[in-house]
Amino acid sequence: MKYLVGENVFTFNSGTEFSQFQRLEAFKNNNEDAVLLLRNYNRMLSNELKKHGLRQKDVINMYDYFQGTVHTRRKEQSLRLLDSIPLKDYHIVGVDNNHSNIEYKGKKIADIRVMPGTVGLIGNIEYYDSLGQAAVKEYWDWRGFKSMVETYHPDGSIAMQQYLNLDGKPVLEVSHMYIGKQVLPTMWKLLDYKGHDFQFRTENQLFTFFLNEINNANPGTFISDRRTLDSSVLNVENAEGKIAYLHSVPFADYRRPQQGIMDVYNKAVNGEDGKEFDVVVLPTQDQTDEVKKLATSKSKIAAAPDSYVKKAARPKKLGKEINVVYVGRLADDKNTLDVIRAFKHIHDKVPAARLKLQGYYSGSDYQQKVEDLINKLEIKDVVEVLPYEPKEKIVKDATIFLNASLSEGFGMNMLESLGYSVPVVTYAAAYTKDNLVEDGVNGYAVTTTTPTKLAQKAVDVLQDEDLYKRLSQGASETAKKYSEEAFINSWKQILD
Repeated sequence: MKYLVGENVFTFNSGTEFSQFQRLEAFKNNNEDAVLLLRNYNRMLSNELKKHGLRQKDVINMYDYFQGTVHTRRKEQSLRLLDSIPLKDYHIVGVDNNHSNIEYKGKKIADIRVMPGTVGLIGNIEYYDSLGQAAVKEYWDWRGFKSMVETYHPDGSIAMQQYLNLDGKPVLEVSHMYIGKQVLPTMWKLLDYKGHDFQFRTENQLFTFFLNEINNANPGTFISDRRTLDSSVLNVENAEGKIAYLHSVPFADYRRPQQGIMDVYNKAVNGEDGKEFDVVVLPTQDQTDEVKKLATSKSKIAAAPDSYVKKAARPKKLGKEINVVYVGRLADDKNTLDVIRAFKHIHDKVPAARLKLQGYYSGSDYQQKVEDLINKLEIKDVVEVLPYEPKEKIVKDATIFLNASLSEGFGMNMLESLGYSVPVVTYAAAYTKDNLVEDGVNGYAVTTTTPTKLAQKAVDVLQDEDLYKRLSQGASETAKKYSEEAFINSWKQILD
């Protein structure tokens, strides 16, 4: 069994999660037993899985595991049909479409909130004490059962969280105490698990226990995709194998790898307390070669792609509709503002060009920066910011993909674009140049990292039909090299 170890399937996922999803799919397509193991509590998980085309049987969440709800099917729970609220005694009074009050003898005793994305299904109930302060809050899982109950300190901060089985019995408690001026979780307690209570100081200690339980039942190889989980994976006993996958550039200075590895990656590369990964995997061979020079552990250092292309699209021709596209996180480290600045120069030379940005903002402050820059450059009418939506592949209708990040471990979004035969013009990020993007073959990697130079190369491509046709053909040929078959062959060498 291959265990892909992650934190969560988030509402907004990063490339790390998308890489896991693709690897899971490829393993299963090629008769490798594989499952995704997740640490974080997520009462919306079954809904998020559906959005990403994942099946519930391919995922085991730690909280679901201890709650006994891993295989629970969805049963819609209307807020007006709750056994705990007999309508002969209590009244449910609607406030709006997403909010109702519970009243008893004319007094409001609780708030009911509707499950997001539903009509009339219960999401949570907050009960008040005699002074009108929040005393207890009950949370429902997307699948229609009460999953977790919170109680509070007098100041309103969380005191305890109890996670319930389907019978409503607490099976896991998390206590929150004051540490200085902050209230933080201080103890995780499994209740009557196999006839015993177990206490843990951190969630990761509980996660280690969970991974060991999984491995005891069905031994396998564990692949850690996030550095927050490396300790838990390293402490699995009697695993068939332990692998760390490093999705991002691990060096303290990506321009000067010889200066050393960032602290956050040291545990993955060099181990912890005498425990080491069997294999440390990076997306490209040049990163692998640099890490080999710096590693002090006995771990094997290997390369395997971060993602693959299911089927390369046929080459494109340059049309009248010009869509300049960027898909990914809209964030400072992705240098999204330079994409917008470059597009301004492109639009000045190619008035038919339109910019489409798709992704999610790193925060409201960055969103404001993006909006302010678009307004300042007076390009609001030709720029569209589209919401994060995994199934909406806007790159398939793109003319060119524009990227301005200065550091990329691999460049999944660029590979996806090449898969649709869309040429890429990017800053010459370390480990993307000469790996994914080859000058004059499938796009251009611009070494002078200014919006003006980025725009100039894009304009050259958009004003030359023969060049565009050649680059689109090259994009398609590059994508074929990153096929599912090639991806699996790389992983088979590692797993063997």
